[in-house]
Amino acid sequence: MTIWVQTIIGPVSTAILYQLIFGHQLSQVPTGIIGVNYATFLIPGLIMMQVLLNAFGNSSSSLIQAKYNGNIIFILMAPISPWAIYNAYLVSSVIRGIIVGVAVLIGIGWFGISLPHYLWAVSYFLIFGAAIMSGLGIIAGIISDKFDQLAGFQSFVVVPLIYLAGIFFNPVAFHGIWHFLALLDPFLYIIDGFRYGFIGHSSANITFGVIFVFINAVIINGIGYILLQQGIKIKH
Repeated sequence: MTIWVQTIIGPVSTAILYQLIFGHQLSQVPTGIIGVNYATFLIPGLIMMQVLLNAFGNSSSSLIQAKYNGNIIFILMAPISPWAIYNAYLVSSVIRGIIVGVAVLIGIGWFGISLPHYLWAVSYFLIFGAAIMSGLGIIAGIISDKFDQLAGFQSFVVVPLIYLAGIFFNPVAFHGIWHFLALLDPFLYIIDGFRYGFIGHSSANITFGVIFVFINAVIINGIGYILLQQGIKIKH
């Protein structure tokens, strides 16, 4: 919160620009969903995109900065268990993602979003989506030695997975091998489930999405915790 212009105002401004460029100018583009225009379709995706990016950025930058500055040793020497340390990074990143998501909703919601149809879906995919990305951020922060390595992980792994997950288009538009690959992307189910909470329509099976997202959250954070506990590239 001490750098709220960067952590909150920045994502809101970016989301407004996306909405003005895509949602407003392409408002007549068909979404394939009866009664849902493109602006309404786009808003949940933009919200979730900023949630995911900020959850990743919080955990990854916190770790890489601590390693780069050398003050990670003070965290490791404190009488705190690895489980507590991991959860501190995880929960703080999830909270930042949620705060940014609420701010973006306030900033662009007036373009055409309605009250959620299913609040449970909004809450579930918001929390678990941020948890998955926080876990990936912890993994990236641990295994990266330099800031450019972290930037490469975000540019070539995180961003493509998010942008191809149906933020700007209906995932049913994919065909053939691309459709199969898209179904392996957990962020597709996160964004689709979050959008389902607002508009009451999902492109993928919502039950499968709930289970698939939960499994990915457990696996990714399990890997992150093991890396932190073993001190990979932190203790030695």
